[in-house]
This record gives sequence, C-alpha cells and structure tokens, in this order.
Amino acid sequence: MTREATIKKIIEFLEENDDILTECAEQLDSYDGYIGDGRYYPMEELDELMSGKDPSELLRMAFYGYDEDTFTTDSHGSRTYGSFNPNRDYFTFNGYGNLVSSDYVDYSGYLDRYFIEALEEARRWVDAIDDNDELAALFDELEDCNA
Repeated sequence: MTREATIKKIIEFLEENDDILTECAEQLDSYDGYIGDGRYYPMEELDELMSGKDPSELLRMAFYGYDEDTFTTDSHGSRTYGSFNPNRDYFTFNGYGNLVSSDYVDYSGYLDRYFIEALEEARRWVDAIDDNDELAALFDELEDCNA
C-alpha cells in the first residue's frame, strides 16, 4: 500500500475511534505542544489554570466564550452558541483566548495528514499508538512505506 493510502486508513481508523484519537492527540500535545490552546481540560482544572488571572479578565474570557454543546442554527446554517457553562465536563479556549465549555472532547479538527505525520515522528512518546494492535499495525505499515 502507498504512503497516502496508509495515512488515509489511519485517519479513517481514528475517525471511528474517538477515544483513541483523544489519547493520541493529548499525548502528542504533551510531547510537543501540537494542539496548543485547542487542548481540552477537565472543568475541575479551571481554577488551577486560571490562578493569577485578574477577576475582570476571567469574567471577560467567560462572557466572550461560549458553550460548544448548546446552539441554534438559522436558515443559512449559521450557528449561534449559548453562554459558557461551567457545569460542563471540559473546557478549552477559542482562537481569541476565551473559554469554551463542552461535555465532549473533540480533536477531529486536527485529524489530517500533518497530524498523522506528527504522530509518526513522535511515536515513541505516544503510547496510545502501540496500545492498540490495529493502529500499531497501520503505523508499522506507514513506517515500511518509508523504507
């Protein structure tokens, strides 16, 4: 199989296995910061991560943030999100540094060829790859394409 076909199979595997995608993304991020501000954190870590921030800054981050799980869709398909909800399980930051709440971790936006190549480079630090036999076999196949 070609390198491109193998990468496509890995992407398909990770699309079907959200929990493994989450583990891979977070382990890669721990190694090299790949996800950056897009990383999801458990809501109970909010106080720790925000320690040292001014109260007005925290209020601004929440006010201009939103709840990823609560939205309405207009006739043009545009979404209007609800307010940040500290009762959700997770939070992340949007592109402006504002808080985004969610009950679900979603790294699917990172799932492309560059993400797979980053995982390939960092494989020895991403245990989630070798913890799953099928995924490990796909990455072995990808490595064979380089030989």
